[in-house]
Amino acid sequence: GMQQRSKKIPIIIIIVCMLLVVFSIYLEGNKKAANIGPDLIVYNADIRTSDPESPLAQAFAVNKGKFIAIGTNQEIQSLGKKNTQHIDAQGLSVLPGFIDSHTHLSSGGKIVAGINLTGVKEKSVWLDMIAEKVRTMEPGEWLLGGRWDYTLEQKGLPTRWELDEVSPHNPVALSDIDGHSMWVNTLAIEKANITANSVVPVGGQIMLDEDTGKPNGILLEGAMDLVWRDETYVRDSDKARKQISQVLNFATSLGITSVHDMSSKIELEKYLELAEEGKLYVRTFYGEHSKFDAGQDSTSDKAQIKKLRNKYKFNDPNKGPMVEFGFIKYVMDGVLSTHTAAMLEPYSDRPDLFGEPFYTQEEINALVKRANGLGFPVAIHAIGDRAVRMALNAFETSGNREYANRIEHIEIIDPNDLPRFKALNVTASMQPNHGTGVIGKYITERVGEEREKNAYVWGDFLRSGTQLAFSSDFATSPFSPLAHIADAVFRESPSGLFDGTWYPDQTVTFEQALSAYTQSGANLSGWGEELGSISVGKWADFVLLDSTLGNPVSRELKEAKVSATYFAGILVFSVTEKS
Repeated sequence: GMQQRSKKIPIIIIIVCMLLVVFSIYLEGNKKAANIGPDLIVYNADIRTSDPESPLAQAFAVNKGKFIAIGTNQEIQSLGKKNTQHIDAQGLSVLPGFIDSHTHLSSGGKIVAGINLTGVKEKSVWLDMIAEKVRTMEPGEWLLGGRWDYTLEQKGLPTRWELDEVSPHNPVALSDIDGHSMWVNTLAIEKANITANSVVPVGGQIMLDEDTGKPNGILLEGAMDLVWRDETYVRDSDKARKQISQVLNFATSLGITSVHDMSSKIELEKYLELAEEGKLYVRTFYGEHSKFDAGQDSTSDKAQIKKLRNKYKFNDPNKGPMVEFGFIKYVMDGVLSTHTAAMLEPYSDRPDLFGEPFYTQEEINALVKRANGLGFPVAIHAIGDRAVRMALNAFETSGNREYANRIEHIEIIDPNDLPRFKALNVTASMQPNHGTGVIGKYITERVGEEREKNAYVWGDFLRSGTQLAFSSDFATSPFSPLAHIADAVFRESPSGLFDGTWYPDQTVTFEQALSAYTQSGANLSGWGEELGSISVGKWADFVLLDSTLGNPVSRELKEAKVSATYFAGILVFSVTEKS
C-alpha cells in the first residue's frame, strides 16, 4: 500500500503547481485588463446630445465605435486607462453626426465635375463661366451641372441661342436651382432629337420661342427625359458619377455621417463597393425614384424584391449600418417657380393655371399601396397644396400606419391637412433653405398673401406632433446642415431680399432643428436605436464645431463651422489635417 500512496503525491503536487501557474497568469491578465479602457474620451466640451432625456453633457467615452458613457468631465475622465486617447474640446460645441434625409449625390457629382452657378445673379456671368469651362473640354463632350436661378435677376428665362455663342461645339445641359427645368443649347437639342412636336411625359413641356415656334432651350419637368436618354449624355453623366467619392468627402467635411440618397442604382453599386472595402464614411439609406407600373401584380415579384433588398444591405460589425435599399420615391408635382406645383386654387399671378399633378389620385393610391405591400416605405415629392392632399389621401388609402411613409418638401399646405400627418404617421421631410430661399422673391406673386401664411410651416408641424425631418435636397440648395439649421432657426432671406423674420411663428428652436437633422433621419431609416443622438449604446458619429454655441443658441450659429467629423469613433475629417 505504501508504494501506491507515494505514486499519488506527485500528481497532487503537479495539480497544485498548475493551479498556481493559472492563478499567476490570471493576476497578470487582470493587471493588463486594469490598463485597458475606452478607446476615446472627449471632455471639456459643450455637448448637445439631441437626446431629450439628457440634452447637455461635458464629456463622453467611446469604445469599439460606440458611446459607452456620457456625463461630467470628472465621471468620464475617471474611466481613462493607458490605451485611451483623450481629446480636450476646449469648451467648443460637439453635436451628433448630421443625417441629411433627402439628397441627390449624383447631381452633386455633376456640380463637382461640371459647372456650379449657385448664387451667381447675372446671366452674363453664367455665360462667362460656361465659356471658360468649355475651353478645358474636348469638343463633343457634354457640359453638365447648373444650379442657375433666373429669379435673381428678373430678366426672364435664358435661351439656347445665348448658350450657342459660348458653346458651339459642346452640348450643354444645365439643371436650374430646383432641378425641375433644364437649359440646353442647339447641339443638345439636335443630339436629343427634340422638336416642337416631341412627345413628353405628363407635366413636361418643351418651351417654344414665341416668334418662330421652335424649342427655345428650356425644358420643364419630364421633357428633360429626352436629354437624359441620349447615349452620349448617359456616358458623360456616368463619368461625373464616378466622381461620387468627391461628393462623399464633401459631405464628411460638413459633418454629414448619414444620407438618404435618391440617386440611381449606379451610385448604389458604388456605395456598396466602398462599404465592402471599408472605405465608406457616409451611411446611405437609398430610395429609388420609381416608375413602377401601378397595374402590375405585386405577388409575382415579392421574392425578387427581397433578393434586391438583401443584395443592397450592408452592416459593418465595427461601424454599424452602412447601406440599405430602404424606400421608394414618387414625384407628385413640379415647383412653384415655374408654376408646375399642383395647387388647390389657381396661381395668383396666372389665374388660368393650377399646375397639373403627375398622377391621378387612383394612380398614386395604387402605387403607394403596392410599394407598402412589398414592404417599402414611400416618399412622395409634393410641393403644392393639392399635391400634398393627394399624397395624404394615398397614404390613407394604403392603410399602412407602421411604415415610415413621408412627404417631401410640402411648400404650401391647406391648414385642414396639417393634422392628417400625425394621424397617418406620415413624416414631414423639409428643406429649410428652400423656405428662406423664396423669401422676398416669387412666393408672394405666385400664391398671394393669404396662402403665403401656409408656406414652409415648420412650427405648425411640430405643434401638431408630426415628426419633422430636415435635409438639403442637395444639389438644389447648400449641402451644409449648419446652414439649414440656421435657416430654420432665423427664417431670414439669405440674399437680404426681406427685412427680419418671415412668419416668426414658423421658426423652430436650435434643439428642434438639430433633432430634425439627426434623430428624425435615423428614425426614418429604421436606425433610430443605433444612431441619431449622443446616447449610450449608439454608434459614435459626432462632430466638433470651431466655436461654442450660446445657451440659448443665437447669432453665433450663422458663423459656426465643422472642424472635425468622427464616424463610429474614427476621425474621418479634420480641418487641421487639411490645412
